[in-house]
Amino acid sequence: MSEILNNDEIDALLELFRAEGIPEDLAEAASILEKGIGAASLLERVAPLDILKPNRFTRSQLVAIELIQDMVAKRVAATITERLHVEADCDCVAVEQLAFSTWLGQLERPIAVYTLQIEPMQAPAVMTFSPGMLYSAVDCILGGTGGNGHLQETPKELSEAEYVVADAFVNPIQEQLAKGFSELAELRFGITGRFTNPNMAQVLPLGEVVLALHYQVSGPTMIGDIRLVIPYSSLEAQLENFATSRFMGDSQGLGDYRELLSKNLASVDVGLSVNLGTAQMKIGELMSLEVGDIIQVDKKPGDLLEVPVQDRAKFRGHLGLRGSRFAIDIREVVQES
Repeated sequence: MSEILNNDEIDALLELFRAEGIPEDLAEAASILEKGIGAASLLERVAPLDILKPNRFTRSQLVAIELIQDMVAKRVAATITERLHVEADCDCVAVEQLAFSTWLGQLERPIAVYTLQIEPMQAPAVMTFSPGMLYSAVDCILGGTGGNGHLQETPKELSEAEYVVADAFVNPIQEQLAKGFSELAELRFGITGRFTNPNMAQVLPLGEVVLALHYQVSGPTMIGDIRLVIPYSSLEAQLENFATSRFMGDSQGLGDYRELLSKNLASVDVGLSVNLGTAQMKIGELMSLEVGDIIQVDKKPGDLLEVPVQDRAKFRGHLGLRGSRFAIDIREVVQES
């Protein structure tokens, strides 16, 4: 090929095929190419596919979400500093698409789990905090210095009273997290439950694909993780709004790469040949052939000759000359049965 598709072009091609199906000419070309490759050679080109690995968000969408969440992390750090009067940094360390069961399996135990309701979608989500973070936050809110809550190896579950105090820390953070989706829609998070055991927070089917965001908070008196998962099914209808997002850069909409893809695919080298005819011979006759012997084929002068593409009949034409070279004058296109 004269050009190589970049990641955005590949994503656009896959989205195009998912939405519109593979064009007949490309499907035919793919079939021809596949049949032209030996079985052993084809197997060498096949990579294992993990059918359980989610693949809902495009690469461009995930990159845009990462850029947005980097900004959200800075706002979360500023919120913590303002609310608790302590120095804090926050980084978004992961943006992933996972099965909900996989995400649950990654959580430390015990952990502070909040189940959320997303308005106006009426969809559930889950947010978690390292328990030590909440102990430090509660201590700061009550006038302390943050203590060593983040150093506790097996912190006990917060009491109802402590959870009420912790809400003064959690609520402004969840507001910042909700604002991180303003490129898609104006969302509001509302707390519907608090748990220490993650198994109590199975508000989604275990196989549900979720967008998983992971933030790390660090500071002299506070360290820990904040995690948020939102089901893909809740965001799917809003993803088209990314088309106008400033974070998508030079990304393109569905079908915008058709012309470029067609141009690139048109430059792929494909082998063809001209079939002058066929003949049947006994093995003994074949073994006795010598230089100068003549084999009579089933074609007569003037007959149309087949022109296979990757060993599959595609055209028919007449043999002729062009300058000092043999040439084929295409007269028919073989229609697939």
